[in-house]
Parts: sequence; structure tokens; C-alpha cells
Amino acid sequence: MKTIVLILISLYSVQLLAQKSGQRDWELGVTAGMCWYNGDLNPNKLFGREYYHETFGLSLRKNFNQRFAFRTQLNYGTLSAADEASTSEFQVNRNLNFSTPLYEWANTIEFNFLPYDALLNGKRFSPYSFIGLNMFWFNPSTNVEGNIYELQPLATEGKSYSRLSVSMPFGFGFKWAVTDRFIFNADWGMRRTFTDYLDDTSGSYPNQSELEGLSENLSDRSLAQSGPNGTNWGTQRGNSQTKDWYSLVTLGLAIRIGPKKGSCKQIGI
Repeated sequence: MKTIVLILISLYSVQLLAQKSGQRDWELGVTAGMCWYNGDLNPNKLFGREYYHETFGLSLRKNFNQRFAFRTQLNYGTLSAADEASTSEFQVNRNLNFSTPLYEWANTIEFNFLPYDALLNGKRFSPYSFIGLNMFWFNPSTNVEGNIYELQPLATEGKSYSRLSVSMPFGFGFKWAVTDRFIFNADWGMRRTFTDYLDDTSGSYPNQSELEGLSENLSDRSLAQSGPNGTNWGTQRGNSQTKDWYSLVTLGLAIRIGPKKGSCKQIGI
């Protein structure tokens, strides 16, 4: 009888260990890496050195179980591009450039392809994918002969837009619990935004009568006029059929906030 009782207690303890392990703990961390932009001034290049900028962030992850987790992040970076760096004749002639700070609040759900648990040997590594919803703030400016001008107040296409927008992040990465406390991760996330004005460029040059002064000068900086009436007014300036994108490739280090490995709290006692 004693043997049966001991076996039952042992089985119950093992079950508690599985249920009360690190799979439901929090992870607080920092991230760093690079970010870049894709849009009217950089339609195609995903990995172009001329577009790279540093990015930094803070992250908080909640593990629900060995397969799913929720992560919220605060990220900062810079996005920029210039037509002069393009091989497109249209872009080189358009002659626009922009730069914007990026402040992002990112919220994603992660799916681990392998059972992941920082406290269980054999389950401390997993690739993962993620998807979610972000809010971000941007403020495009342009450099003209060393002078910096904020573009949103100037309405260079005759339209107003908000500097606060949302994006849909998705991507993949991997996480590795180096110890039961420290977790390393790396991921690549693309952001499909719901604005076409990260770069202050979207549709057509407005009618000249709609702009004046600095707005008019910064709207059309073309090297040569190519419109049917000898000007660019009313002709294509950007591509309004597509929204802007940006991407982050980051490395992260987090500390698990929870009971120590092998503690009474870990096994639910």
C-alpha cells in the first residue's frame, strides 16, 4: 500500500512540475538591431545598406503554455530613403528624400513550432512565428542643401494625413533559454502599414494653384519637367495603390520573472 501511495504522489508531483514550470512565466527584455523602409522611395530592396538604421526596444512576453505567448514591445528607430540612390530614371528625376523617427508600440501573438519551456531540459529552444497589431508615430522630413524641413504640415500633395498610424506585423524567429533565467531570441518582422505617407509621397503632384511658397518648392523638386504641358503638376508623383512597409531585424535578451528552477513554488507546493 505504501508503495502505491508513493507512486501516486510521485506521479502527481511530476504532473505539477509540468503544469507549474516556466511555461506561464513573464520575460522582461531588451532588443537591438536594424530597421529599414519600403515604399515609393525604396520599392524593392529588402537588404540595402543605404537604408539601414539602428533600432532599440524593450519587450515583455507572457508565456501562456509551451506553444503560445503574447509579447508587447516599445521600439524606436529611424526610416529613410532618397531617390538619388535608385537605379530608376523616374526616381532619380523625381529627386525626393525623406527621413523619419519611428516610435512603435508592438503587440504580437507568438506560436512556438516546438514545445518551449525555460525550466525543462530538452524544451529550451524553439523557432516561432508571430502576427499582431501595432501603433506607431512618424514625422517625415526632407533635407534640401543641408536644411531640414518637416513635411507633414506642408501638405506637399495637397492632402493632410495623420502622423499616428497602425501596422500589421508578422515574421519569424527563434528563442533559446540559455539558462533557466536568461532567454536569447532573434527575429525578423515585417510591418504592413495602413498609411502611404511614411515618406510623404503617395499619389500625384497637385495642381499648382493648390500650393504656394515652401509647399510648392518641396512638392516638385524634379531635375526635369516631363508633363504634357511642360510641367509636372497633375502627373504621377508616387504609387497610391500600395501602402508603405517597414521591417525590423533584432536580437533580444530577456530575464524570466518567476520561481527558481526546482523551488517549491515551481512545482506548485
